[in-house]
Amino acid sequence: MNIEDAINFVVDEVEDPALLHPELEDIYKNKVTRSKTIVQRMKKIGDLKRYLQRFEVIPPIGDPKRALYDRFKELGLKTYEDLYPEFIEKFAHYIDDVTVIDDFVIGKEYTSWDISIFAQTYDTQSGIYLIGDEPNYQAIFVKCTFEEGKYPNKWIEPNHILKYYMYSLKGVFNPDYKYNSAIINSNKTNTPIYVFEKQDTRLTLIGIFRYESHHYDPSDGSRWFMLHKINSLFVRKAITQKEYDQEVSKQVQLARVRSRTERRNRLLKVDKIPGKLLVTSTQFIRNPDVIVEVLERAKGVCEKCRKPAPFVRASDLTPYLEVHHKIPLAEGGEDTVENAIALCPNCHREVHHAADVITVAAGILIENGKVLIAKRGGIDENAGKWEFPGGKLKLNETPERCLRRELKEELNIKVKVQRYFRESIYKFHERIIRLMTYFVKRVEGEVKSLVHEEIKWVFPEELNENEFLLADVPIVLELKKLKDSGRLKRLLT
Repeated sequence: MNIEDAINFVVDEVEDPALLHPELEDIYKNKVTRSKTIVQRMKKIGDLKRYLQRFEVIPPIGDPKRALYDRFKELGLKTYEDLYPEFIEKFAHYIDDVTVIDDFVIGKEYTSWDISIFAQTYDTQSGIYLIGDEPNYQAIFVKCTFEEGKYPNKWIEPNHILKYYMYSLKGVFNPDYKYNSAIINSNKTNTPIYVFEKQDTRLTLIGIFRYESHHYDPSDGSRWFMLHKINSLFVRKAITQKEYDQEVSKQVQLARVRSRTERRNRLLKVDKIPGKLLVTSTQFIRNPDVIVEVLERAKGVCEKCRKPAPFVRASDLTPYLEVHHKIPLAEGGEDTVENAIALCPNCHREVHHAADVITVAAGILIENGKVLIAKRGGIDENAGKWEFPGGKLKLNETPERCLRRELKEELNIKVKVQRYFRESIYKFHERIIRLMTYFVKRVEGEVKSLVHEEIKWVFPEELNENEFLLADVPIVLELKKLKDSGRLKRLLT
């Protein structure tokens, strides 16, 4: 038995016969149509049983709910009340299969029906759902839209601090309304607030939040809550891979702005054995013939960087390459040989995670204790500023090869690329510049300025007396720091 069997049983036994009956009035057919809509949205037999349980007892005479029952009987139609015991008997082994709070995964998409069925309100128009019985609610579900309506909700801090307007009735924002008071009292009752971001008909559970405060605007009478997201890594709930990656990245960014001393103090206090959480993902059923055909085509060579596979699979001793879809399957891409490419692990990670950057290699040439720097020519906003000589990497070119080529073109010299120094990443207008610097040694040729307005040799401590391109500034500061500490000389030996 599955949920489709249970749905069809209700539809075939009660709802379709009623909707097809020529004498049943529209007022009753409309009620049956709504019920059929709800029934067909069910995903678990236990949830359908909960819905039908409202028909367990025949309404007493005089109860408005009795009218549908009486009219069905007059027309000889099976009623929901007739159906309920039959449903219980037929699906007895499955009626305990119900949606529970742990079925809601942070980062996963849902529908308004999923939420309203779990809340047992069967009302998809609500913005706030109170899960469980008052006053000890199991959870509060909140649907959140942005940039819509008279009172659009907004992020105060992206994906962390949310401004969410209170429930209002006829323009009145009353904190004592049960939905609002439940949120205000949620910290006292230890009730988690599940926030779903609504986009079209999709609702993404973006996290579990806690109530911080509520506020009032006397100019229009509006009131709103300030809700703070709880770190998804520590809520003891299942999360998607995307949510996991986003939360880890967020925590890394927070760690970066702490001082080294603060980070080390925190490391002394933290548990060295990491905790665990459930991370869920949806996988496509891949065609093995496509995988083999693409790998055979590659012949052990990455089809992006053109380098041999970095290692051999332990399972079958084949060159390790990964099959990547050019148009992702999640975006409607086809699982075909034409839409796939064999990549080494590094290139595969690059196509999924790399920013769109312009990579530049620059050489730090030091002779007689002085560093060679070059002034930009031209008329753009960078004209007249200083830089370390070098240039952009060409397609599939290594930084070392780029440096040898560029310094020959710019300075008329052949160099040996020595130790990698450091890199600088800078956003210039809409472009992201990644400047990778290497110490180089001249092996042939006289230094000449072939493309720059000027070149000159300066002592490291004099570098900051010149106006450098912003991408080069961190390199200048690091060189000066090394010079001051005496480490620069050791690096060059």
